[in-house]
Amino acid sequence: MTNYHLTTSITAMAIACLTLLPNVALAQANSDPDSETAERASAGRDDTGSDKAIVVVGERESGYTSTTQSGGTFGEQSIFDSPFSVTVIPQEVLLDQQVRALGDIARNDPSTIVSTPPGFNDTVNVRGYNLDNSTSYRREGLIFQNQVQSPFENKAAVEIIKGPTSVRYGFTPPGGVINYILKRPTDTPYRFIQAFGDSIGSAGVHVDLGGRVSDQVGFRVNAVVSHEASFVEGVSGPRHMLSAFVEWTPNDRLTFDFEGEYQYRELEQQATISVGSFARSLTAEERRNLVEAFDQTTFIGQSWGTYPTSNFIGSVGARYEISENWQVQARIQKMRLVRDQQAAGIGFGTLQANGDFESEIFFDPAQVRDPLSAEIFVTGAFDTLGVGHEIAFGASVSRNPLRFSLGGDCCLTAGISNIFNPVDLPLPPATATPTVDALRFNQDAVFVSDLISLTDEFKLFGALRWTRQETIDRFNATETLETTYEDDVFVPNVGVLFTPADNLTFYGSYSEGVTAGRQIPSSAANFGLDSDAFLEPTATQQFEVGIKAEIVPGAIMSAAYFDISQPLATFDENNVFDYIGNQDHRGAEVTLTGEIVDGLRLIAGGLWLDPVISNSSNLAIDGNRPGGVPEFQLNLFADYEVPFAEGLALNGGVFFTDDRFANDQNTFEIDGYIRVDLGMRYRFDVGYQRLTARLNVRNLLDKDFVEGTAFGGFLFGAPRTAFFSLAAEL
Repeated sequence: MTNYHLTTSITAMAIACLTLLPNVALAQANSDPDSETAERASAGRDDTGSDKAIVVVGERESGYTSTTQSGGTFGEQSIFDSPFSVTVIPQEVLLDQQVRALGDIARNDPSTIVSTPPGFNDTVNVRGYNLDNSTSYRREGLIFQNQVQSPFENKAAVEIIKGPTSVRYGFTPPGGVINYILKRPTDTPYRFIQAFGDSIGSAGVHVDLGGRVSDQVGFRVNAVVSHEASFVEGVSGPRHMLSAFVEWTPNDRLTFDFEGEYQYRELEQQATISVGSFARSLTAEERRNLVEAFDQTTFIGQSWGTYPTSNFIGSVGARYEISENWQVQARIQKMRLVRDQQAAGIGFGTLQANGDFESEIFFDPAQVRDPLSAEIFVTGAFDTLGVGHEIAFGASVSRNPLRFSLGGDCCLTAGISNIFNPVDLPLPPATATPTVDALRFNQDAVFVSDLISLTDEFKLFGALRWTRQETIDRFNATETLETTYEDDVFVPNVGVLFTPADNLTFYGSYSEGVTAGRQIPSSAANFGLDSDAFLEPTATQQFEVGIKAEIVPGAIMSAAYFDISQPLATFDENNVFDYIGNQDHRGAEVTLTGEIVDGLRLIAGGLWLDPVISNSSNLAIDGNRPGGVPEFQLNLFADYEVPFAEGLALNGGVFFTDDRFANDQNTFEIDGYIRVDLGMRYRFDVGYQRLTARLNVRNLLDKDFVEGTAFGGFLFGAPRTAFFSLAAEL
């Protein structure tokens, strides 16, 4: 009843606000029946007649595809000049699919595997490799900690850069990087307001304002007030977000920007069934029966097990055009994330065949993540003896500390509960030692890249990065800060591109990388020995060949074959966690995005993956498939503007993930699944104001399935859920 009243009140408030939006431009357009261009502008359509969700914003926000990317190279570059795979998902897709979380948008790329813990932050696996929360998630190319669900209301696009990215980003896993692009100020006044909600109790209002204060100063402001609910009963709470982006251009060559983003989010945290949850006495069949019988909407945490998180990220950027062909860019970014965690989880090895388990509290309040990162680089173009060069060189630094309590009662048992019949338990009298600077990742780097045009058709790409990495932690008997790793490495990236026609590129590339060492689990026999909390970083490599083609204007097809290798960190036969072999992933992917014919837009793709654990000293896993990695994934999302019903568009999606194993031993198989979505979009006028109503139903067939296995847990997909919104923009 509370959710109903909240949804009703917020929606009513938003609808009232919609009617107050400025409508001068719409009135002028509609007052001239002979002005076809004005009519299209008022309806949000371009000269080709394609329906636009964004009227006056930048090109990174509109369309279903993009011909440029900035996450894989230094500065913005055509995707046809990039010898690696990049998926760019513009903001229009986020609107039409009503994206609320990273997992919602990432599933549009077949190479991503999504894990969405209710009440927690999404994690993504790319090409079968888990991304790292401290290094693999970027914002305008700079580090932020992926320890909270990021807002998407102020994002212009999401870039998924696939393969080793160490030349661009330093120590990162070989799967790739997620990079968020921020919304920029608009040249003309822009007003957008949207009321949104869903069938599980979420409701909120989003306002997006853009324009110019003067010829030199532009702005973009986004704000959200909402009540957020998950599909798990009892996991819900407030979310507030405010962001601002101000751009100042004192002269034609120099531009500064100043931006900040604040979000507060507080939900209960769902307890997760994981591979380590089961009692050792359970058979494989009993373990599987528990997972299959569990109702994913059942809350098995505790009401006091909340996860309040406040997060601020701000940055300052500058761009100076030295000449027509040369410019220098710089940005510095600071994040401060504070979270209190007192989650109730399932004690290791305590889940019994009847569903009973020991509820164990993880108590670590006042955790702080506050990375600082900065980058400066010069880009330019010149010719030498008829050979063209597009060069970039620069430097970057990052200081990435994690602050939390090292002691106290972090793991008390609250009592006995049951996954089928949960028991309300009192909060144990937990205490914690003061928050300290417990772990630091420091990185310094210099880099250079060159795109060499030998002819109009043949290009060579080369890049080199020197990175110095230092890890400092307190995980020792005296709990004093000590340097546990310090080294520097060179990593190369080389490629060749053949472009026989405009917007058609064949390419091949080789890249090396370095991934940060995995944390040694507390259950390992070598945990706490020699003051080592992490394994040492290790080298990775990838070969890739592919093709990119704009098959029709506005629709891009890409295909790639890749072969990635990295050392495998896992347990050996003596329960020692170390590098004991390789994890090699060969695969092929194909995607098609954009407007295929007038009125029909697609986001389609497929992945075939052949991952294998090889050369392992643990014969029980040698030759096996790594846990959590499917052989096939397919996705299709189509949006069709109905020609005989003005303003109406129908859309739908089909997402397939193949069978996977829950562990490297391949003794626990997780069934694959197909998720079917269906939706519609309808644009109509109320007076002079254009409104857009959207309805999306996810998991239309209400299938039960395990979506992902991040952190070794069984993370379930949401049941059938309807998402709806009503928006106005000008």
